[in-house]
Amino acid sequence: MFGKLNYRAFILIFVTVMLSNLQIASCYGWKSDSELWDLEYNDARFIDEVNAWTAKSLVKAGLKHSICGNDYLMGGYNILGGTKDQYFERTFTGLPPHNQLNLRYLVYPIDSWDGTSADDHYEVYVDDVFQRGWRFSAFTGYTVAKCGSGGWGEYPAVLAISTFIHSGPNVKIRFVNMLDQASSDESLGIREVKMKFVNVSNPENSLCGRSTGNVPLPDWPCKECDTPHQYMTLPSSGQCFECAESCATCNAKGCLSCASGRYLDKTACSQCTNGCATCEKAANYCLTCQSEWFMVSNACYPTCKYPLSVTQSGGINYCNTPCPNQYAMWDGTCSSTCSAPLSDTKMSNYKVCTFPCTENPVAA
Repeated sequence: MFGKLNYRAFILIFVTVMLSNLQIASCYGWKSDSELWDLEYNDARFIDEVNAWTAKSLVKAGLKHSICGNDYLMGGYNILGGTKDQYFERTFTGLPPHNQLNLRYLVYPIDSWDGTSADDHYEVYVDDVFQRGWRFSAFTGYTVAKCGSGGWGEYPAVLAISTFIHSGPNVKIRFVNMLDQASSDESLGIREVKMKFVNVSNPENSLCGRSTGNVPLPDWPCKECDTPHQYMTLPSSGQCFECAESCATCNAKGCLSCASGRYLDKTACSQCTNGCATCEKAANYCLTCQSEWFMVSNACYPTCKYPLSVTQSGGINYCNTPCPNQYAMWDGTCSSTCSAPLSDTKMSNYKVCTFPCTENPVAA
């Protein structure tokens, strides 16, 4: 009896562990309530994720991934290619309410794509709706052979940005190879599949892309970058580059506007002086001050003490004198002179008359 109980306990534990492992293997990364990522890692975790995808017509049974440079790919050299309609697919469940799926992924065209003559391309399906992907040609002067056979200059990876009209709790994503030569001669890799489930007034199907290298896209380039902190070297080229960290916006020549705490000096952004939150024209020409600092004639100071007084306007603390064009005296009165032994202190257009050992009311 004891042996039977132990055996049953062992079976129960074994089944529980196996189910747990299946759940781990099939899970995907929810980055928020509406955003799901898959195939984003560059280590062994990627292999666990890609193994959750179903494959049709693998070149080598069970082999679903490859490595291109430093990037793990689903498919890739000698894996996804050689047989048209070969594909990878996966169904994702438990989706939030939505009427549009925003889909992003990186596509790697590897080796001798004959985009113009043989119509080499790929397709992506969301359930039964498909989008035709890019055609690339290995004969148009690309010189970098990042992965594959090494005999072809390959087009850089492309970030595909698409939308699909979609609703419902489940979605099936399928990437289809439409290459017609051996996978050792031309192949396709996919990684960084990112889905966002949104509700919009007018859901639509759309596709554009951006090259990750210094090469304009031949077809369907995105006309805008993701953020104002990026720029395109050529309008509507699909090539986005990051601005310098000090810039808020920029173009190929340099900064157009600056990040907080900096001012535009021709095409560069320089740091405002200490105490300034924003400035213009010069480092010490402040427009606003940092928290708990005080404005005196477009300069910021750490204190504002008696006999000066503080007023606030538009979120700025101003340090004022009660005696315009005169000395503010130590006792709160005004005077045209500041006689010894009192100390004559001038800050900008403010004049203060205090005892010699009294701290400057606006000094650091």
